[in-house]
Amino acid sequence: VTPELRRVLDAWAPRPAYIRERHWNLIAVNGAAREVFGYGDDDHNCLVTFFTSVRYRATHLHWEAAAPGVVGRFRADAARYPDDPEFARIAEDLLAVSPEFAELWHRHEVSARAQAVKGIRHPEAGELIFEATVLPLADHPGHDLVLYNPQPETGTRERLERLAARHGLAAAS
Repeated sequence: VTPELRRVLDAWAPRPAYIRERHWNLIAVNGAAREVFGYGDDDHNCLVTFFTSVRYRATHLHWEAAAPGVVGRFRADAARYPDDPEFARIAEDLLAVSPEFAELWHRHEVSARAQAVKGIRHPEAGELIFEATVLPLADHPGHDLVLYNPQPETGTRERLERLAARHGLAAAS
């Protein structure tokens, strides 16, 4: 990740942000994403984490409702790279371990939404509801910048500010 993109991620604090590559592997995460979503060093792939992490599923407020869109967006991304076998490998691995993924994958639904709502139960801050926006990085084909903003009128902004103050998640200057 370039220093310029690292500064964008850091400046987005206290709001979560990360960069993922085309297979949905995280390649850069800001401190707020680590604190809010609990991303650690072994959370390497967003799709795999969504379907296999017990911790992630327990904190996601509307996991069942979000799952079809997640699979549909991954399928849409895979369609952009028909000669890339890594998408098929990730899907095959998940088919073997996640019945929920298998059911959704076999529907063959595609979703190309660039915006979504993500709600989590944070152990310190409580319920946090974010609007997520996925922005393709023109200078880095196949990479997306994913930015999270507190959804208005949910109390998320205030809870996030308190969490940021406790954990030193202020924006970089």
